[in-house]
This record gives sequence, structure tokens and C-alpha cells, in this order.
Amino acid sequence: MVALVAISAVSIFLAYTSLQSTEVRLNLTAVQEARRVLVDDTNHAVEDLGRNLDTINRRLQTAASSLRLLERQNSEETRTLLDMIHVGTERYTQSIYYVDSKGTFLYTTERESLDQIGSDMSDQLYYIQAIERRQPVVTEMFQAADGKASVSIAIPIYTSGNNLGGVLAAIIPTEYIVNEVEDHLSFTENDVFLVTSDGTVIGNADERIIGMDILDQFDARNDVVNRNLQIMIEGRSGVFEYTTSEGQRRVAVYSPVAFSGVHTWSVLITTSPSQGQAFSTVLSDQRFFTVVAIILIGIIAAIFITFILVLNRRLHVVVKKQEQQIRGQLDDLRNTYVRLTEQDKMKDEFINIAAHELRTPVLPIILSAEGLVEEIGTHNSKIEIILRNARRINKLTNDILDVSRIKSNTFKLQKEQVSLKKIIEESIQDIIFKMAENKSQNLKMAIESRLPEGKDEIFADRGRLNQVFANLLDNAVNFTDQGTITVSLQQGMDPGFVEVRVADTGRGIDPAIRPRLFEKFATKSEKAKGTGLGLYLCKAIIEAHGGKIWAEDNKDAGKGAVFAFSLPA
Repeated sequence: MVALVAISAVSIFLAYTSLQSTEVRLNLTAVQEARRVLVDDTNHAVEDLGRNLDTINRRLQTAASSLRLLERQNSEETRTLLDMIHVGTERYTQSIYYVDSKGTFLYTTERESLDQIGSDMSDQLYYIQAIERRQPVVTEMFQAADGKASVSIAIPIYTSGNNLGGVLAAIIPTEYIVNEVEDHLSFTENDVFLVTSDGTVIGNADERIIGMDILDQFDARNDVVNRNLQIMIEGRSGVFEYTTSEGQRRVAVYSPVAFSGVHTWSVLITTSPSQGQAFSTVLSDQRFFTVVAIILIGIIAAIFITFILVLNRRLHVVVKKQEQQIRGQLDDLRNTYVRLTEQDKMKDEFINIAAHELRTPVLPIILSAEGLVEEIGTHNSKIEIILRNARRINKLTNDILDVSRIKSNTFKLQKEQVSLKKIIEESIQDIIFKMAENKSQNLKMAIESRLPEGKDEIFADRGRLNQVFANLLDNAVNFTDQGTITVSLQQGMDPGFVEVRVADTGRGIDPAIRPRLFEKFATKSEKAKGTGLGLYLCKAIIEAHGGKIWAEDNKDAGKGAVFAFSLPA
């Protein structure tokens, strides 16, 4: 085993040394090759771009000086002439536009835009700049009719009386220029920028940076990059190397583009030097070392595989026995689970049926007892006992049915626009009335709203929110002998939520029950007569609204508890 480890270590060391040597030589060769190739490609691309701009300019000037164009503006001969000058320049120009001296659109070689003939183009950049400068001009960047970032070569037209007869404009999308430059490049991983003389990016494969400053596209802390970009903006050419923020090494070449002898744009091309044919020579030198390393690693791997196979065969027998035992245990567990599931289902069905059956006689009892109170007209303790207990049974059956709906995913909300403050006030009135009936509470109720007027309006189920407030206030009353129960309404931590807090000065939350406070049947109180379903239902209702509910100690009062929940505003 020690010998195998030693052989593996030697093999890895040899392979690593070879790779390190290869990487150094590759980097040197790649950078030198990339610089040379990229400089040649950039020069060819810029020369070709300049020639094409001159060709477009000459063709437009020829058309502008044509007698047929000057004498018959909207004739068939004029349209034929414009179509002819567009032929051969499609690599750069998308269309030729012809606008008269008043800015009226007369003709275009772009078939998709013929329906715009007759419209007013006097606000277009190519028309304005040609009229202002009264000479051929390369316009600033603008958005063409199809939304593409474009420039144009605009030529003013003069009549024989030296009066303005209109404007001819060749529309050049900047992406056409970028594509033509890329066609001249030998490498594939390039980033081409077309930059104006003030440093604005008007052409790039990434449309998001069109119109941004070229200095913002590079690491501002790199002095070499910043100095070269400034030189580029001044209209000079150069080449430099830099490292990106991701640690990638790149080579950049820039060269100016002139129109009528004036620096108009600059072409900036960056590429990764890890491309090119020069790598094959370096890689062939490393082939021998790579083959030796592979053979050694293969031998080591074969030895380890043999060892593992033998060990695996022995383990397979042990695993097979254990698998049979586990399979038997899983079958037992599965059968037990099926029985428990059936029993749980039977239990739920029994509880559901029992709740329905209890609900049927309880409602007539409540109605009859309330009718007796109205008929007798005097206080009767026996009737009050009947009403109080009938209402408790009715609430219990409703809670059980709600739990059943939650478990069967049939719990539904009837949402409408409601005022939280109004619901709180109604719930407080109900609990005050209940406290007056019991005559056993020495409590005060208070409501505080820290929300601006109208901000308590939410889209929610009024009845279910009443149920939540009733449960929380009933809890607070049951656990508070004296003091104040305060319901506050405020903005939540998340601006999109409204927060409601019910704070009491009672005995607080029992630590033994805190971990399962919002679970079913979670109750531990000598005073409270509930089933422990109230907080569980509160949690289900609030979460069904997209909110959250929690409990904490009342730190402001020094005693008692706070039950709070948040709802989407």
C-alpha cells in the first residue's frame, strides 16, 4: 500500500510539473500571437470601414448632384436612382432616406418603411445636423424606426439656385459596423466596441452598454487601461494588455476611424490570448510527459480497482444479508403505517360526524334559550347557564369543523376590502360585552393605531379575522386578572405588511407550552376552558392570508404576553 501511494505521488508530481511548464509557455506564446494577429485584423477592419464610409458618402453626393433628383423629387427616376446607390452598401446601410427641404419624408429604399412616406421627419437627427452644418456629416447616435442604435451619413441637397432642396441620409445601424469588424477577426472570443470621440459607446454586442462611457466598462483602478482609453478617445491607435476583475488576462487593440479627414469614431477590440494555432507546437513538446504520466496513473488505478473489487465482493455478501433484514423491517413498518393511517382517517371521520351531529341540536337550544330570555324579560341564571354552555359547545363544534377543513385542504377564504381598525373595534366591543356578562374581570381594553388614515384597508376575509381577534382577546382575558389589554395597529417591518399586536399584562406564556404554542390541543391552563384549538386556527387563518403570526413576552409592561401577526397591506 505504501509503495502504491509513493508511485501515485510521483506520477502526480510529474504531471503537475509538466502542466505548470506548459502553462507558462502557452501564456507567453499566446499573448505574443494574440497581439500580432489582433493588431493586423484591427487595421484591416478599420481600413475596410473607412473605405466603405467613403463609398457611401461618394454615392450620396453623386445622387444629390443628379439633375434628375433635383428636378423631379418624387419621380420614378428618383426612386430608381436611390435604389441603385443602395445596392452594394447593404453590408453597412440599412436604408437610404430622402427628405425634402421642409422635412417631409419622400422615399426610402427600405420596403418596411414605405408606409411612412409623407410623414414629418424634420425632428430627425440626420435632417437637423445636415441642415445646420450644410455639408456631408456623420451624425451622432440615434434610435432608428426599428429601435436599433444607429448613425447616418447625411448629405444636404441644393438646387441649381443654391437653395436647399432636401436631405439624403444613409441609415447605418451600429450593430452592422460591429458585425463587419468581427468578420475581419481571426479569433472567436472577441469584444468589439465602437466609441465616439467623446468616449460614448455606440456599438457593442451587449445592447445594455450602448450610450454609456467606455471608461465605465473597465476597472477604473487600472492606470494602464485608463491611460490607453484616453489615448484612444484622442484619436490615436495602440495596444495594451490587462487583467479583468475576474482574473482573466486579455489583449486590447484600438484604432481611429476618420470621415472626411476628421476623427469620428474609434474601434476597440479585446480578446483572450488563450487562442490560436501556436498552442499546438507547445503542446506537442509536452506529449511525451503526458503519456508517461497517464500510463503511471493508469497502472495505479488498475491496482486500486482490483483491490476495491475484491473488497466490494466481500462487502456485497454482508450488504445483501442486511438488505433482506431491512426489507423485512420496512414491510412491517409499511403495514403498521397503513393501519395507523386507516385509524387516523376513521378518527377524523368520527370527529367530523360527531361535530356535525352536535351542531344540529345546539343551534335550536341557543335560539330557544334566547327566546326564553326575551319572553321572561328578567335575569334568569339557569337560562344563562344553558346559553353559555350551548354557545361553548357551538364554538367547539365550529372549531373542530374548521380543523377538519384545514386538514382536508377545503379551508376557503371569502376576501373583500375591509378596515382592520373597524374589525378590531367590533371585536373589542364583543369582548367587553362578554366581560360584563361574566362580572369577573377588572380589566381595561385599549386600541392604538400608528397607521395614517386609510392605510388600515386590506383585502381579507372579515369573518375569519373576527375569529382571530376573538380567540386572541379571549386568550388575553382568560390569562389576565387585572391591568390593560392593548390592541395596536402599525406598519410591519416589511413595508408591504401591516402588523397587529395584542398585548396583555397577565401571567405570560408558560415555558413548557411555548415550543408547541400554535399546535392543535396545545393548552395548559387551570383557568382557560378551551380545547387548545384557538391559536392553531389563528395560525391557519393568518397564513391562508399570506401573513405570519408569533408570540413573545410583553417586555414593555414587564409582564404578560404579546400575540402579534402581520398581513399583506
